[in-house]
Amino acid sequence: MGKYIILTNKQTFQTKVDPNKIKPIETYSFHFFDEIKAQYTIAEVVDENTKIRLYENYEGKEYINDIRLKFFETFDTIEAAKNELNEIVKASGNSEDSKYTKLVRI
Repeated sequence: MGKYIILTNKQTFQTKVDPNKIKPIETYSFHFFDEIKAQYTIAEVVDENTKIRLYENYEGKEYINDIRLKFFETFDTIEAAKNELNEIVKASGNSEDSKYTKLVRI
């Protein structure tokens, strides 16, 4: 059984991975009203020794960090990762069926 992680991408925050070591499975966009606020990708971990590169643009400065996979939350199944995404929607202050927030598979 594999391990899965959730990668987050926003306008100012991007994750980059080696597709031979972390394989994207499903991507969702998180909408707040009519605006996409983030994209979440559920990915399968192929090589546990890989690092994830994080790019951030904050107040006009760019930051790049390579983070070991062990610092990311992992899930045993895709369904467990999807449940976590649903919790993200709930944590936004609105219920899953809110007209203000939604998670859409792309």
